Amino acid sequence: MTLLEETPPDAPAVEHRPRGPRFRVRRPDPLLLAVIALAALTSVATIAVNAGYNDGRFAPPLDDVYIHLQYASRIGHGEFLRYMPGDSPTTGASSLLYVLLLGAVAAVGVGGSLLLYAAVAFGVVCFVATVAGVYLLGRALASRTVGTAAAALTALSGALLWGATSGMEVGLVSALVVATLLAFVVEQPRARFVATPVAGTLLAITRPEGLVVVVAVLLGVAVVLGSWWRARRAPHRRLLATAALCLLPLVAAGTQSLVYDAMTGTAENNGIAAKSWLSMPLTYPLEVADKVTGTVQDLLGVFGGTTSTGVVGPATLVLAAVGLAALVLGRPPRRVLAGVLAVALGGVLVAVSTLMTANLHNGRYLQPLIPVVLLLTVLGIRAVAAAVPDPRRARVLGAGLLGVALLLTAVEAPTWALRSGQQGAAIRESAVSVAAWLRGHTPPDSRIAVNDVGAVAYLSGRRTVDLIGLTTNGFAEAANEGPGALYETLARMPADRRPTHFSIFRTWGGANVAALGDGKVFSDEPLIAFLVKSPQRGGLPFPAICQTGGECPEIDVWAADWSHLGSGDLPDAPVPGRIVDRVNVGDPVDEAAHGYSVQPALVGLQPMTTLRHETGQGGRVVVDSGRHVVGGETFTLRGLTPGRPVTLTGRVDALEPAGPNSQAGVVAVTAGGQRLGEWEFATSRTTHWATSSFTVPADAVTGPELTVTLGPRTPYLAPYPDYTPYSYWASQE
Repeated sequence: MTLLEETPPDAPAVEHRPRGPRFRVRRPDPLLLAVIALAALTSVATIAVNAGYNDGRFAPPLDDVYIHLQYASRIGHGEFLRYMPGDSPTTGASSLLYVLLLGAVAAVGVGGSLLLYAAVAFGVVCFVATVAGVYLLGRALASRTVGTAAAALTALSGALLWGATSGMEVGLVSALVVATLLAFVVEQPRARFVATPVAGTLLAITRPEGLVVVVAVLLGVAVVLGSWWRARRAPHRRLLATAALCLLPLVAAGTQSLVYDAMTGTAENNGIAAKSWLSMPLTYPLEVADKVTGTVQDLLGVFGGTTSTGVVGPATLVLAAVGLAALVLGRPPRRVLAGVLAVALGGVLVAVSTLMTANLHNGRYLQPLIPVVLLLTVLGIRAVAAAVPDPRRARVLGAGLLGVALLLTAVEAPTWALRSGQQGAAIRESAVSVAAWLRGHTPPDSRIAVNDVGAVAYLSGRRTVDLIGLTTNGFAEAANEGPGALYETLARMPADRRPTHFSIFRTWGGANVAALGDGKVFSDEPLIAFLVKSPQRGGLPFPAICQTGGECPEIDVWAADWSHLGSGDLPDAPVPGRIVDRVNVGDPVDEAAHGYSVQPALVGLQPMTTLRHETGQGGRVVVDSGRHVVGGETFTLRGLTPGRPVTLTGRVDALEPAGPNSQAGVVAVTAGGQRLGEWEFATSRTTHWATSSFTVPADAVTGPELTVTLGPRTPYLAPYPDYTPYSYWASQE
């Protein structure tokens, strides 16, 4: 059978009645068995390469693997959504269904390294199921040859092998994506959708991207049922019952959100809050759109083979588009499928591109869709070959294009296996080794603040505080705001729940957690420093994983020092009268209570928080958070006595970071809607901040609350005020 031969997918199977016994066992499809064997071989080979690179033991190439294992372990102990025993529920696991399945394994007593190996074995099973499903889907759409070619490409896909064998949920998601599409294709001719909503329900609670695919499939279901309704091809009661059943995935997704909201106070997954551009203070919608558009272009280039061939072969995007067009030009059922695939692929691409981490972790969010792209690519090759009038030349062209695609895919697979081993080595050298040290050198009741929370929590036996906010509620927003907000969030924790130790990267491309040292919360010297010895690795079309790319070559463990908490609550010098209110700039909770906001002079400037300390007379240390302002700010003072003047005292760094600027620390003051004059902040070249005051006259204080705006003297035109406020105090005689 050649690539051009086709068995009409909607035609009934031809039944052959051989002589002899009336009943016989149907022989397995040898091509299906062949691709299953190939998938098993390549996945086991990938694991073997990883283990060979790590002293005979498989090492996960991502610290995030241990996050799933920790959640699963707690589920096995009857603590759903709890990352630590007795802690508040959190939604840091990126896949609910995956941790539930692993939790069922943990419930029967499997833990430690065995639970990791169970996760990897499950990934292999899912990968094999994915390849088998691609074969069946290709056979249903076109022919056994198309199915075999697409399945072989999938079985050799290095990127998908990396993800499926990593211990993450990639294999499960890819299997459910293919299963949902296959169920739709098989059930579409009779408009009896039973397996489709069942598979879709599982997919909807596996990953947010899976829900996007499910919505696309349900739109296809609606089109099919609508056409049958209009043509009266089935009783309306049966169609309505089918439609009701197909709502099951949406009900499951809604139920998941309700459970999250009931248990954690928010329906949003912590991973989305911590990683989405939509959660960042970008101040202008087009800034977000620009970030998303740029990420879409990058991912299209990599997963479409136009800028890199590390994931798929060259021109994959073009061939996949041709394959999609071939479906559009085919019979009406295939046109519906083409629409489903276009919406699914496009929707997932955009959804993933809203994440700041979209192209990290070797593009694992898009890896589950690689089988669909490869199937469309094979359909595209088939369509290109079919356009050649001469059948013999058409077969040669199709076979040649497919051969090149298989060759390039097979050549890349060992590279991905090698990267799995190399990245696993870096993780065991850093996060896993740190966890082992903590287990042996810290008290059992220690609480460890981390910015990479997986291995430390799972392997150390110590409680953790996740500074990035995946597994500790309340930190995702603070991490996005900067070290000042992180410090204030830690300060608001009950004393018995604050970290006793910090285990963090000295340098890191994410939240600047190392800057917490400016708040004097670290011991004078680290207890131990782990220097990553693994060579820096590259060669893949994605940013290298932190430990392998040299971005975070050192992890330091510090003892925590909370002795300076509250040292910045009062002004550095006495103020007239009695302090009636304080605006603690950099503290998200206090800022919200005072209606604090920054009005940046230029779109795109992010007013990130900062953290500083000063040592005054007598060695007294003062620590305070602040926020870098370029433009102006607004806040509301409360608890005032009307009819009395207010002295507004500010702890401000008004020395422009880029150099001396006489305008940097001068702001126009408006209070109660009145323009009151200009405030020239005091400056210092020896300290981070200086203190100065501005008096709001009594006639401007008409009630217990007063909204104050500090801004440019000449709006729109530079030079703009450029300063860092730390605290404002309102005092009255």
